[in-house]
Amino acid sequence: MQPMKGVIAASFLLGFASLAQAHGAHEHGVADLRVAVEGGELSIELSTPLDNLVGFEHAPRTDAQRKAVAEAEARLRDFSALFVLPAAARCEVKDIELESPWHEAEHDHDHKHEQAHAHDHKHDDGHEHDAGHGDLHAHYELSCAVPQALNEVQVRLGEVFPRMTRVRAETATPNGQNAATLDKTRNRLPL
Repeated sequence: MQPMKGVIAASFLLGFASLAQAHGAHEHGVADLRVAVEGGELSIELSTPLDNLVGFEHAPRTDAQRKAVAEAEARLRDFSALFVLPAAARCEVKDIELESPWHEAEHDHDHKHEQAHAHDHKHDDGHEHDAGHGDLHAHYELSCAVPQALNEVQVRLGEVFPRMTRVRAETATPNGQNAATLDKTRNRLPL
């Protein structure tokens, strides 16, 4: 992931990896979300057990499981299906990064700039990807022309991934820091 610009957003998102630990670690059905706004930059970080996305956490073993993984990754790359922002903010996705133990430790990154391109790289740090609990981390970077119009984010994760029943969300914006628990019926996160 590229370092974020801005002291508030960077310090807020710096501790994101430990967020799940602070809440009691890996819970099926529950995801953690952090949203930071600084200037015209909007950053959204998602951390979720893989089970919430595809119903299993091990490396895909069958064609059906590989298909489920590919479909989940495609849905995670469709920002507008997962999150709805006020149109008046005129936000544009600049970058989407996904990190997971899927594909035998390959981490995919899809950078959306003026011309979209994708690249894959091998990641081998000696840890076992097929044992224990597997998590996915997604990072969305957006540029907003009218950031003062960012008054909320509608979070549709539970609609897209029905196994995700609750989202613990934290925000850091010029208006301060806040936290909320979202679900399918209460899905608006004030900023």
